[in-house]
Amino acid sequence: MNRNYLKHEFLITARSRRNVPFILFIGVLLLSYCLILLPNEKTKETYNPDEVKTYLTDLEVEQKFREKKGNTGIIIMTGMPVYAYNDYYYKLNHALLTAYEDKNYHRFLYLRNFSLMGNEYEYTSDENLFALSPYPGKDRSHLYKQTMMRYEDYLTNEYPITYGLMYEKTGLQALQKFLQTNGILFIIFCAIFFSSDVLSRDRKNRSVLQGVPLSWYRQLNLKSLTAFFYSLLVVIGILIAGVVVMSVQFGFGYFDLHVPIMIAQRTFSLEDYDIISIAAFLGKTLIVVPLLIFLFIRMNVILGLLFKNEWLVLLFSSFILFSDRLFVSRTTREIFGKDISFFPQTYFDFGKIVNGDKNFLVNTETITYMKGIVVLFITLAVTELVLFILSKFINKRRFYYS
Repeated sequence: MNRNYLKHEFLITARSRRNVPFILFIGVLLLSYCLILLPNEKTKETYNPDEVKTYLTDLEVEQKFREKKGNTGIIIMTGMPVYAYNDYYYKLNHALLTAYEDKNYHRFLYLRNFSLMGNEYEYTSDENLFALSPYPGKDRSHLYKQTMMRYEDYLTNEYPITYGLMYEKTGLQALQKFLQTNGILFIIFCAIFFSSDVLSRDRKNRSVLQGVPLSWYRQLNLKSLTAFFYSLLVVIGILIAGVVVMSVQFGFGYFDLHVPIMIAQRTFSLEDYDIISIAAFLGKTLIVVPLLIFLFIRMNVILGLLFKNEWLVLLFSSFILFSDRLFVSRTTREIFGKDISFFPQTYFDFGKIVNGDKNFLVNTETITYMKGIVVLFITLAVTELVLFILSKFINKRRFYYS
């Protein structure tokens, strides 16, 4: 009976008039993300050959003018050898442009790494970077260190350097960036949407379902499992499809690529950083995704019992999901006098826990991987207890006819 009921619920979920259009929307969103947004994404390291050509032309004119005037020495007022500096940057940028146009990405990356080495000011002085951040200097310095660690990995391990690898557009790199930005929140929202009506839809067929020879609590559990398996199936499909589309364009990537992580908040130098392989990052992140999905599905069942309306369930669950973004700032380290590391919403965007970005953002060291798993399991245990007790008060008859 359990298997038949599970199969019946799964088919209802898969054929839902709400879920099918939503999956089509996800498909369009996925293709837009993988074919338009990611390939055309602009970052600090995005190279614009046209701008460089203009810069070189203007610099060449300036150098000839200085040669004509005899201004090739040190400027007395400032003591700066401007002519020599211009000559250095002209040769460097000309070499970068030639390597880029020849698609000699190994030489290009070597020259770019050389130009950035010891030159953190190029990042920290760029006012366009993190312009809306409350701590732009800190964020720019963080990005600089991460970039230098990536470049060092690419060059020292002698990967075949391609355009996609250099700009983090390969399949594995795209998946990693997706998970450490807002990807997990999107995944959880999909699970929230798919499970928001698992109870309310039955109220349309209350007379038929009243006679199902299963206890009410078991029905709730089977409905949760159905939504869980369906959500996992969709999520796995999304991730695989995204990796395949990006791999076709820029290559698959390498599992042993290094991902910079922050392990301390003390010196804000490279001593506070470490590396893990992209395989370890993906493994440590993806293993927690089923736990988060199941947690929110069980929350949805509780909300479904209380509100009996799918849209209210969707609204309140989404509010819980994004509560950390809505109420926690870069200076929030305590909630109600307790460290934020003890609250489950801190760990919803779990990719930022694995790479240490969550600690970096709020300048703390209390948010750790193992503590996150423990807090989420405790939250799930409390949720299960609440659901068990609530199912005794709001039984089958009360739910269908109240």
